[in-house]
This record gives sequence, structure tokens and C-alpha cells, in this order.
Amino acid sequence: MGPPSFLLMDVTKVIEVLEAYFPLSLQEGWDNSGLQISPKDSSIKGILLSLDVGLDTIDEAIDNNCNLIIAHHPLIFSSTKKIYKDFYPYNAIQKAIRHGIGIYAFHTNLDIAINGLNDYICKLLELENVKIIEEYPPLRIGNLKSTMPIEEAVSYIKNKLGAECVKFVKGNSKPIKKIAICTGSCADMVYEIKDLDFDLFLTGDLKHHTAFFAKYSGINMVDATHFHTEKFSKNILYDTLKKEINDIKLIISKKDSIPWFYK
Repeated sequence: MGPPSFLLMDVTKVIEVLEAYFPLSLQEGWDNSGLQISPKDSSIKGILLSLDVGLDTIDEAIDNNCNLIIAHHPLIFSSTKKIYKDFYPYNAIQKAIRHGIGIYAFHTNLDIAINGLNDYICKLLELENVKIIEEYPPLRIGNLKSTMPIEEAVSYIKNKLGAECVKFVKGNSKPIKKIAICTGSCADMVYEIKDLDFDLFLTGDLKHHTAFFAKYSGINMVDATHFHTEKFSKNILYDTLKKEINDIKLIISKKDSIPWFYK
């Protein structure tokens, strides 16, 4: 038996399928979701789904004969006037173009959408009575099935996310029932949501001064890292495409990793 035959599909069809679930109109005004680099061939041989687009991600696409990478984080984010071949993301941009690989990003629109990333984390934590906070589109607030001391709640979150370790701020000693969630780099949102009704705020990229604010304002926070709160984005994209398109070659990246070591 030979290798499985996969459907060749135009890149616009793939994009239409995903944008129906995660429309670009949902993205934040500062974001840069969408098609970043057009593939050399509009017929898609295979799609690599990733959190980030690193040099090794592009190698992975080449090795798997994928000419489209769909990532959560945009490779091209802010405007630039120069392209430096030795520095990221410019070296990755050059490499993708050289090998004819297209790059598409579903970023804050995936965070905000119904059944997007924040809803996925709510389901992973088995939260109940989840509410979308309209003033803060990515934010979700839901209830744990049972009330826990903060140390137990932190361990529960760590295990559910599959994180090596997490850090947390203990602003008070009340039992934890109601969890506020905003994945990725949302820690500074605590200044805006401090008056909302929640027992613990789960997010990533918590800075020193923000942690001090939370500690002395009586707010509990968990920083489970940007990576571990958003690594599931590629699973959402995979499941969505698999449901809508038959026989298309989909690969979930194995190269995504946290960009530092613990010691």
C-alpha cells in the first residue's frame, strides 16, 4: 500500500473555511492576523499547523511537503523598513519565501471567537456557567466544579495545561471557585478587570510590577506562560479543518516549544 493521496486545494478555499469560524473582523485593532506570505503555488499540498513560526517550523514544513503554515502568532507583526538576514523574524520570512511556503496567522480573532482559544481553555478546565465579558472580548469567567484552596487550584490548572511549572500571586486566602481567563499576554488586563467578580485570574506574561499590584490589591493570579495557555491553538485549527475538508494533508507541528529552559 502506497502513501495516502491527499486533496490539492486552493489556498483561498482553506482560508474561507477557517475565516467562517474565526473571522478577521474579530481581531484587535493592533493585530496583524491574516495572510502574511502568499505560497508560491496556490494549490496547497499540505498544511502545517503551529503556535509560532520559527526557522525549525519552516524546516518541518519542508520535510513534510507542506507549502502552507497556519500559525496562531503572526510572523509579520509590526511594520519594518529593513530586512536583516541574520535576525528573526526576517530570516524566517526570507526562508519561507525562498521555499515557496505561505504563512497565515489566526491570532486575536482565534482568541476572541466562540469556540476559539479562550473557550477551549475553559473546556479543558471543565469550567461551568462560562460567561463572555463583552467589554473585554477575549475574557471568559466561569466556575470550577468544586471550590479549592488557591494552592490546589494552581496545581489543578498546571496539570490540566500540561505545564512544567507555573507562577502565581496570592492576593488573598479565599477559596477559589470563579476563574477569569485570558490566554497569552493578558496579565496587564488585571488593572482593567480588577472590579469584576472572580477569585483568580489565569493568564500569561505577568510582569514584576503587575504582580505587585495584584498582591497588594488582593487579587489572585496564575501566570501559566504565554506558551502553555496558547499551545492548543493548533489543535483548534486542526479540528476545524478536519471537520470541514476531507483528505487534505494536515500536520500538527512538533517544533513548538517554550523558548527558554528551567533550571
